[in-house]
Amino acid sequence: MNILITGAGGFIGKNLLLELAPENKILALDRAPGLGEFIRGRGLENVAAETVELKDPKALESLVREHGGEWEAVIYLAGNGDPAYSVTHPEEDLTDTVLGLLNFCRYFRAGKFIYFSSGAVYDGLEGPVSPRSALDPRLPYAISKLAGEQYVKFFRKLGQIGNYIVLRFFGAYGPYEPPRKIYTRLVKNFARDKNPEFTIRGDGKNLIDAMFVGDTVRAVRAVLESPVEDRVVDFCLGDPYTIEELVREAARIFGIEPRIRKEGEVPEYIDFRPSPREMEELFGFTPQVPLEEGLPLLARHLEESG
Repeated sequence: MNILITGAGGFIGKNLLLELAPENKILALDRAPGLGEFIRGRGLENVAAETVELKDPKALESLVREHGGEWEAVIYLAGNGDPAYSVTHPEEDLTDTVLGLLNFCRYFRAGKFIYFSSGAVYDGLEGPVSPRSALDPRLPYAISKLAGEQYVKFFRKLGQIGNYIVLRFFGAYGPYEPPRKIYTRLVKNFARDKNPEFTIRGDGKNLIDAMFVGDTVRAVRAVLESPVEDRVVDFCLGDPYTIEELVREAARIFGIEPRIRKEGEVPEYIDFRPSPREMEELFGFTPQVPLEEGLPLLARHLEESG
């Protein structure tokens, strides 16, 4: 299969490249340099890498001339990935997430378009949620992701997209995740430094629902291979921790009795619960890696990568 991946230099993108590359021809796009070095270092011969700013139409025109504009599948990961950044930089969040998508869909056609949205679109809701929930987010990050979903449907109507799957992603953890992520900070704090003190923002009662990235990649493969079309699906573990519970469980896994300090507020307070049922029903996917296995795998990766 010919696959184009945007945002391929990020956490999810790198893990997808490692899994999908051996049997597919892939064009990997990212705005930051360095992706080519990653690809060469891992012998991913079926992957071509390009550094490109999706907000630049001329750069996209050049890409189409070199690599073609017709792709069997597109996995769209590009956009701002930091909710906190969107609060202080809403304009940049909007242009990175929405303008880049608009430009991309003008120049490229996809048979199947997998769009990574976010569970943040449920911002402001409480309790059980689903793709049928009425949405009214206030967080800029969530507003941009919801707008992206609607533009995917618009380009489906225009024919630039053959069919789409919108994944309202609730997050993952594992190798290559950004150092700011709580899972990496927990592993460094408890596994590497044996430091029992850990600071969390807010009251620690907001929910976090994230799966090991190996499960995430397995799910994307299932979506790629599925005949299901034109659906919006919650992509989640379905068994969230509170932040405080996550910290205590991570400490237990690494044999630490934690001392937790709470301070400040969080920009994204999650008090809603999605269900993984539709991912199982539509794509046969259920997460398999529990936290007690996933965190040691992340710890091993961090140790090996220095």
